[in-house]
Amino acid sequence: MRRTALTLGAAALALDAAPACAALQDALPRQAEAPQPAIVAEAERFMADYARELASGDRAAIADRYDRRGAWRVGNGEKALQSWEEIRAFYAGAGWSPPSSFAWRDLSFEPLGPDAVVVVGLFDWGLGAGRAPLTVSYTGLLVRRHGALRIRLEDESAARR
Repeated sequence: MRRTALTLGAAALALDAAPACAALQDALPRQAEAPQPAIVAEAERFMADYARELASGDRAAIADRYDRRGAWRVGNGEKALQSWEEIRAFYAGAGWSPPSSFAWRDLSFEPLGPDAVVVVGLFDWGLGAGRAPLTVSYTGLLVRRHGALRIRLEDESAARR
């Protein structure tokens, strides 16, 4: 019985103190949110430039965005490590054609340190007049190599129609 009385007394004291604690918390200076790491701003610029190059069909510039060690290309149930030379040849060849329009959607950036960031989002790939764009999910790993961000991994998976 004594234990119940102490427990009830402690609960009453806590309820009485709650408004004072809330007022004290409101009076304390708020800690500013951590500043965005520099790699995130750099990755945002990278992705904006990448979108412009894709939309304009700048094949050489697109290939230059990839890591010279090659890049993992995954998606739709496939996985391959392609050399930079293979990537360059793909974008230069007849197997790739630019979209009629291109737009990133809902990109999120997860910094992994000062020299790497994961980019996750969606993009809409225009298929031409009278056709709805193809929506594709996207995950990319950007790493700093020789002073510039480069794509080391891309996962692109088209939405089911």
